[in-house]
Amino acid sequence: MTVISSDNDSPHPRSVPILTPSLDDPARFDHGCVANPVVLPPSQNQPKWQMYYYGNAGSWENDIPCFLPTGYTGLAESDDGVHWEKVDGLLENKAVIGPGQSDEWDGVQTGVGDVIRLNNGTLIMYYFGGSNEELSMGPGTILGFRMRIGRAVSVDHGRSWKKTGVCLDYDETEGLFASWPRIAHHDETNDEWRMIYHAFNGTRWRVFGANSSDGGITWQRDGLLLEGTSEEQMEDAFDGSGIGTRAILNDWYNGTLMVYEGVRPSDGKHSLGVAWHPSPTADLKTDDPKGGKWSKFAYQTQPELNSGTFSFDVDPDTVQPILEPGTGVLGGWCEQVIGTPFLVRDPKNKSIRLYHCGKAGPEDKMSIGMVTSPDGNISPKSWVA
Repeated sequence: MTVISSDNDSPHPRSVPILTPSLDDPARFDHGCVANPVVLPPSQNQPKWQMYYYGNAGSWENDIPCFLPTGYTGLAESDDGVHWEKVDGLLENKAVIGPGQSDEWDGVQTGVGDVIRLNNGTLIMYYFGGSNEELSMGPGTILGFRMRIGRAVSVDHGRSWKKTGVCLDYDETEGLFASWPRIAHHDETNDEWRMIYHAFNGTRWRVFGANSSDGGITWQRDGLLLEGTSEEQMEDAFDGSGIGTRAILNDWYNGTLMVYEGVRPSDGKHSLGVAWHPSPTADLKTDDPKGGKWSKFAYQTQPELNSGTFSFDVDPDTVQPILEPGTGVLGGWCEQVIGTPFLVRDPKNKSIRLYHCGKAGPEDKMSIGMVTSPDGNISPKSWVA
């Protein structure tokens, strides 16, 4: 199948960061980096756009070396979802939520995974945290990598949060941790919720699912949902090292859209790929012999928005990314990495906003940006700055 690819000679404007580290304030939690935007559009209870994101000031708790842009979670607000102003949290370093005590499950580092706004305005945050348990990695050991998924509640528009504890522990059969939760579907009428998250087994990242029948309080595993290109062809595949962070959009072409972050083994390059599920509410437990599962796909031509159908019958080992670092509409500020995608559909039309993080090179600091698809397609050439 012929797949459209982006190029470096785009005639259109290229993207720029919309949220950057607090370089002028070393005491602030996000002095060193910002990443993983979780964006909530305005509602009847909250007139402003809200962005929850994580960052750190250069290290984790107790000066533990950090190898991820995680640490604390902060809040920014906006009138248009493009121009953002950071909101000082109640913690000393201006974050809204952070690690627990050093001996707790989230005592080393934390990060927002997803935030759900209930009809009454209550916010539910699903976050992950790393403990001080030592894990063997390479020639030595690391701290903060034994991660679990927790839950927190806010009743004051995200200014303060009450942690409710671990809601999904890691499982050794999946990997070293359970992390980066996204809520794939929630329904307040029947308390049926679905979550996707990823784990790392020491070699590859893979995506797993869980379901809740009590409104997202307790969770039961659904098993493996999606993984990267097969090991036989993984070396040069954009997702050969596996699939990490993900974004979900329900009711897309009579199904559910996933935009995911893939990593190429040959050079460590991070790009964004896509997958689709035949249920518009991501019913992860669907037993449909025709394909009740996530399937990767790529475009031959852009589909018509009003067709209601979409073809995703492609070889899973030949799919290509929809966005690659520093190419096409993406600016040079994300020349090395594009990751942590988050999708928002404009309720007034079919357009889709894709928020993401990026950085130019190994010595640069992670920032957050956004591209938009005016017609709701997600092929490489659909996106504009």
